[in-house]
Amino acid sequence: MKKSLLSFLFISSFAFSQYSDLTQGLGFAAGMPSGTGFSYRQMGENHGFQITVGALAIGYDDEYTLPEEQVGQVYDGWKPNTNELYTENSWDNDHFWGNIGLTYFKPLHRAEKSLFYGFAGVSTYYTTEKYVERDYKYFQETDSTYTYKPVGEEKELRETDLDAFIGIGLGITYNITNNIRFSLELPFTVSDQGHIWMIVPQGGLHYYFK
Repeated sequence: MKKSLLSFLFISSFAFSQYSDLTQGLGFAAGMPSGTGFSYRQMGENHGFQITVGALAIGYDDEYTLPEEQVGQVYDGWKPNTNELYTENSWDNDHFWGNIGLTYFKPLHRAEKSLFYGFAGVSTYYTTEKYVERDYKYFQETDSTYTYKPVGEEKELRETDLDAFIGIGLGITYNITNNIRFSLELPFTVSDQGHIWMIVPQGGLHYYFK
């Protein structure tokens, strides 16, 4: 009986020491200041950091294309302005989205299965979309018929956007198993455009391997 008890205590202490020594994890994170995507997190005794990288590229086969020519009748006395130019844009085109984030952690309190910490993070989000644009006008064919026709050639354009976020806040990591840990954080976030988000939660799930 004593030997069994000693064996159990030895195994338990060994497992706990192995668990306590795990400081590096790989997984996923999602948030404004932390970034969204694949994530590497290292949490030491007094300091920690996280790097997050994500990307997504989408190409649509059923995108909306520009009309070639449309014939319309005059209804209820409505007549289009034949001197005005109208610009048509295609949509559901090729999109690319990517981001990278860096977060610093400061452990504040450790418990048996959880860690309470403060953090500061910064991230950048980049998006780009390709679309086609063309000008159109109404041409009067008869007293009651107008044709909507393109004017000039199509223009292929690309619209890009780069946003930066910085945030500070508090978080908690809960140990689901010896290796798998879930994190929930509440940051105070400010964007480069001056927008402020008081509490928009972010989180992560990591597998600690070392």
